[in-house]
Amino acid sequence: MTTIELKFPAHRFHATPWGRHVNEGAVEWPPSPYRLVRALYDAWKRKHAEVPEAAIEELLRALAVEAPSYRLPLATASHTRSYLNSNTLDPTEKSLIFDAFVAISPNASLYVTWPSLHLAAAQSELLGRLLGSLNYIGRSESWIDARLHDGLLEEGIRCEPMTESGESRDMVPVACLVPADGYTEKRSWLDAIAYSTAEFQRERRSLPPAMRMVPYVRPANAVLTRVQGTSRKHAGLQAVMLGLNATVLPLVTATVEVAEQVRVRLMGIHKVVMGDPRNVSPKFSGKTAEGEPGKDHQHAFILPLSNGRGRIDRVLIYTRAPEGFVSDEVQAILRMTELYGRSTEDPIRVMATQRAATGRGSEIRKAVTSVVSTTPFCPGRHWRKGRGKYSEFLADEIRRECRNHGLKEPRSVTMLAGSPGLFEWVEFRRNRKDDAPRPGYGFRLEFDEPVPAPFSLGYGCHFGLGQFAAVE
Repeated sequence: MTTIELKFPAHRFHATPWGRHVNEGAVEWPPSPYRLVRALYDAWKRKHAEVPEAAIEELLRALAVEAPSYRLPLATASHTRSYLNSNTLDPTEKSLIFDAFVAISPNASLYVTWPSLHLAAAQSELLGRLLGSLNYIGRSESWIDARLHDGLLEEGIRCEPMTESGESRDMVPVACLVPADGYTEKRSWLDAIAYSTAEFQRERRSLPPAMRMVPYVRPANAVLTRVQGTSRKHAGLQAVMLGLNATVLPLVTATVEVAEQVRVRLMGIHKVVMGDPRNVSPKFSGKTAEGEPGKDHQHAFILPLSNGRGRIDRVLIYTRAPEGFVSDEVQAILRMTELYGRSTEDPIRVMATQRAATGRGSEIRKAVTSVVSTTPFCPGRHWRKGRGKYSEFLADEIRRECRNHGLKEPRSVTMLAGSPGLFEWVEFRRNRKDDAPRPGYGFRLEFDEPVPAPFSLGYGCHFGLGQFAAVE
């Protein structure tokens, strides 16, 4: 078995399926073997010309023998619209161009597997070199990190040639290479891989000479859209990741402001979904039907997440309620498409990029034993002289909060000398509404048993304060 692992550093894949126009807004998913092998051929020509042609042809022939199977990460379909100049004397004459893509969660991997292919050591080494030379696949915005994968595959969505699966799922045609043994054209098989668009148009062919369309079966939920119907299949969903896109993303110091705005938007959208302004989900409002504050932390946690450069590029929404988010609540989350930016002309665009059940094994919240503060922890209670030293009081507050949130008490609680990020804790907003700013601190926690991260504790924990993330 031979497996290639693809990661997408830009969290997007842009490519138009064969036979479709770019303005149809369709996206090729999964990335076709034909596209991948042509990228390998290009890497050879441009960056590894010292490799003999015979060695390249032997490797590519091996990859073309069978249609591979896929393990796909969860993806969300979206697009941008650009009005481009039509190159005429009238500057107002512009053409609308769609750029369709699928959005993928950060750190998600896509696996391409040839089940019956066993490469020799020299071929594996050559394939690894070519994969390491690939910068993108599809359009140039589709940055990739490609490598050979040796080991167990992560859980993912199966996508396989139709002949190899008896399941009743959606059929999608995928462009694959014609095996060299079945190739009958005049030009050589290797030259046919580099068949150009100009040649295709000149010869008026229906398919390039080395391409064949193979029907694959792909689950209906392999590519999500932002707005889904009211099906009860959403019941039990416990976590949704939202991706943010803007000219200037908000600073991580504005965590509370972003979370509060998300909450207000969710409540407003949920009123529309329910058709009754009085029937707002307690998971969004944080209050019972009688207007009392919610208890046991069953309402939604809204955690704006940093991109590592001091900007918020994602928002994680999750609940600890046993039933998860019900269908109308999921609809409200998926319908949120925009937040206020620096001005009304510069909004923050929002798109759901991932959804899953929380807990061990989740792609959104990983089970870890070591976590560190990413936003300031603000104790919910005030220190009194009878509560011992202040540092001991803070450690006890951490342990108490862990118990309140259903987490095992940490084995060790170590206070950090300063923030591990770009901003010190004093630079974060540490209050909600009319509350006075709270003091903020950072900690490293060690647990005996894995806990799902990220999570948040203390004052403002439902709005992103007191976040703890896995130690990198």
